[in-house]
Amino acid sequence: MSASSRRTSPPAALIAAVALAVPFLAAGPAHAYVKPYYWQNYVTRGPERGYEGYVAPNYYCSYKRYPNRTCATDARGRERCRITSWRLEQTCQ
Repeated sequence: MSASSRRTSPPAALIAAVALAVPFLAAGPAHAYVKPYYWQNYVTRGPERGYEGYVAPNYYCSYKRYPNRTCATDARGRERCRITSWRLEQTCQ
């Protein structure tokens, strides 16, 4: 399966974050300083692309990809590491 033929829908957590943000963003100027902070981790088999940008006025979401490595020492004492999975970290504020 190629990366271009695989479509991923936005995670349910992103939809929930937007739903949480709507009441705060629709409030008047007196309540505008209160923004919910959302943070979620996903473990995937390969590096995934996430949405980065504004999901609502003044509410920004960002994704970062981190490799999960498994390391082993060979007979000569050298450490060999390989990427076994990826962690996708989502933050919204």
